[in-house]
Amino acid sequence: MALIAELVKELENDTIQNEDLIVCMKAYSYRVVVMAMFKAIERNYCNQRIVDRLAELSELLKHNKFLGPWQMGHVALATLALLDNENAKDKFYELFESLSENDKFLVDNFIKSESYKA
Repeated sequence: MALIAELVKELENDTIQNEDLIVCMKAYSYRVVVMAMFKAIERNYCNQRIVDRLAELSELLKHNKFLGPWQMGHVALATLALLDNENAKDKFYELFESLSENDKFLVDNFIKSESYKA
């Protein structure tokens, strides 16, 4: 398995293997985690490990501000919604139901903003 620094370089150069995206999603750097989420969306790559990790990250809805008004959890939930994968969609709907109206608004707004395409 590659070192995280090597994987970050591969993320930046768009040469990372799909299977290594989960390793990046477990990194300690929010930047790396979000880069991996955006790459998964771009490639529409998803497996059960990614669904599980995104569900874990979706709990970070306070004190984990990452991008504009969005917390890491909002970005993780949006990623689940944007992946064309039945397990990801099921998990998104399950988690989305329990959110506050404000958090639902932020997730919807993130999806509509298409910030993941930047």
